[in-house]
Amino acid sequence: MEKSKSINIWLYSILGAALLIVFFWGAAMQRSAKALENSVENNYNRAFHDLVSYIDDIDTQLTKAQLASSPAQLAAVSSDIFRQSAEAKSCLGQLPTSDVQLDNTAKFLSQVGDYTYVLSQDAINGAEISEEAYNNLASLNERAAALRDTLADIEDKLYSGDIKLSEITSVNDNNAAQAAGSDILTDLENVEKSFGDYPALIYDGPFSEHIENRESVMLKDAPQITRSEALRKAEEFLGPKGRGLKFESLSGNTAIESYTFRKTDGDNDISISVTKNGGYILYYLNNTETGDEKYDIDSATQAAAEFLSARGYPDMVSSYYEKKGGTATINFAYSNDGIVCYSDLVKVRVALDTGEITGFEAKGYLMNHTERTDTVPALTAEEARQYVSTRLDVSSSGLAIIPKDSMQEVLCYEFHGTFMNKNFLVYVNAANGREEEIFLLIESDDGILTV
Repeated sequence: MEKSKSINIWLYSILGAALLIVFFWGAAMQRSAKALENSVENNYNRAFHDLVSYIDDIDTQLTKAQLASSPAQLAAVSSDIFRQSAEAKSCLGQLPTSDVQLDNTAKFLSQVGDYTYVLSQDAINGAEISEEAYNNLASLNERAAALRDTLADIEDKLYSGDIKLSEITSVNDNNAAQAAGSDILTDLENVEKSFGDYPALIYDGPFSEHIENRESVMLKDAPQITRSEALRKAEEFLGPKGRGLKFESLSGNTAIESYTFRKTDGDNDISISVTKNGGYILYYLNNTETGDEKYDIDSATQAAAEFLSARGYPDMVSSYYEKKGGTATINFAYSNDGIVCYSDLVKVRVALDTGEITGFEAKGYLMNHTERTDTVPALTAEEARQYVSTRLDVSSSGLAIIPKDSMQEVLCYEFHGTFMNKNFLVYVNAANGREEEIFLLIESDDGILTV
């Protein structure tokens, strides 16, 4: 009897201890979960607070930009706006806004930084800021102020505890969260809608409207072809390797609509795409294994040039290349009476064991190729050379058309030279002597690239 009682006491003690352990473990887990929840909420609040602060600074700097009368002052202001808009985009990306699209808001932040930067560069290079540009700054200023006010109202609700940003991600969990989260979503949707009607900005920068909405120069007026006609074009381009191609897809969500055909033949996996407008080859790729290299880069370049000439690309000059996995990818640019047009780019991949062409891509050429007429430089090469740093030991020069970030083209003199035992390319505007670009040539056994 005593023994049974002792056992019961022992069991009850173990059970009590276990219950205490479970209780304290549960309490600890609850505290940990609450701490994690608070940490996440604090991170959201910090990102939102920083976003409001950056937008407020952008609003202030845009006001200053409208008063800046010197290139140096405009450059200083635009530098601040460029940095603040980048930081604001980063903060926006940290918020739990997957339930609402904020593409227009992000686009506004990109454009406001880029637009003011381009204006400052124009001013530094002697261009007078136009009345239209000042009107655009005023419009951006107005939008930034409206955005700041709307976000500040949301921030007030966050500080008062009326809503939580984390509740956006749980609006379907319960009615309270649904109501609070919906308030935030509605406010953010109103922010997004406010940018739906602001005027398009056309300027020399990578976020300009005419870049995002641009179309192929070469293909825009070309007649459309059928799928069977596209297949015939693909077969002609590939020769014997084109036999057995099967239709795979019609792309409709890119700048160039195209028919894609494919076939697998032993070790060869061949894919080729033909533009719907004009029937040009957009790309060709043959994924096949390669053996020991037997072709050097000069032989591969010659093989690629002959391939291009035989397929309607006779006026192409090679520039840079990259070797990888037993193949060499060589860049070719169109040459117009000795003027290299770097916008009109074609890439050719050559297998270094056989010299066979295993890849071709012509998107740059198809997007940009046209016959240029304004190719007479205002400066001579000797005059343009005066705008190049005397520290560069120039070895050669020539005319070239280069694309800006906006894809607008500039006729330049291309100066090739060395500085500190490194090779550089310097591009000087052939109309006004402006130094447009400086590139460092990275040369190695694996290729020649620019940075």
